[in-house]
Amino acid sequence: MGDTPTLLILESMWLGSTRFKQLKERTGLQKALLSNRLQRLIKNGVLRKGTAEGGSKHLAYRLTEKGVDLFPTVLTLYVWERKWGSADSRLNLQLRHDACGAPLHPVPVCQSCGEIFNLQHVSFVEGPGLGLMPASYSRRRNQVTFQSDQPSLLRGSVEILGDRWSALIMRAIFTALRRFDEIQDDTGASPAIISDRLKKLVATGVLKTKPYQQHPVRNEYFLTAKGLEYYAVIMMLMLWGDKYYGATEGPPVILTHKSCGAHLVPKIACKNCDAPVTPQNVSIISAGG
Repeated sequence: MGDTPTLLILESMWLGSTRFKQLKERTGLQKALLSNRLQRLIKNGVLRKGTAEGGSKHLAYRLTEKGVDLFPTVLTLYVWERKWGSADSRLNLQLRHDACGAPLHPVPVCQSCGEIFNLQHVSFVEGPGLGLMPASYSRRRNQVTFQSDQPSLLRGSVEILGDRWSALIMRAIFTALRRFDEIQDDTGASPAIISDRLKKLVATGVLKTKPYQQHPVRNEYFLTAKGLEYYAVIMMLMLWGDKYYGATEGPPVILTHKSCGAHLVPKIACKNCDAPVTPQNVSIISAGG
């Protein structure tokens, strides 16, 4: 998921684009790059390819069950974007929770007690799975810019999650690793990459610095309010990863909800009625620019 073109494709599909031409127009991706990412998503079981509805001869792309299970992650990105994203370039998407009929305000809650949680409410220990492991990605990064004139639902949030190193840095800081060397060891990135991404995350207001040494100056990195609220995104993506890429021994991290003491299993609920939010009970009210 740490790939901007992939996230732009999934965003477009959630908004109803299913054919290659529609996806190209909405994402602004070049034909070869779009084709490559679609094939990757099919290979990894997130998409399937078949004929379009209504007897059309055109081929269409559909989300598999694995793809649909990314819906909670998309919702948390949507919530973060509406609060912290750039209004000038954001798609003004309005959702309704059909179960209660109210405008949708999705919130992450503990499955055991139903209470809304954030980072301060959660403790963790390493589980029987693989644990927190350094990334093994290529150090080459495809620089992708937004070339479409279409407003984007998840522009600001995609720029974080869609950069694998920025996402891994956020993961490290969420697990209380705050110093440069700690973050580098955890992510496996080069010092130049870590330095570049930390500067960008500070510039966008997700992180802030506090010096712990003066000669030479060395900083620790802390989450701002904007960065803290990105926790729900990382949490839902981790849940999806545990389901589809987890080790047979169990999850790599075991979470506990401090408020109720239960093993934390996150879910997305409607703030208005407390009922679970699923793709089947959400409707788009409007999607203007």
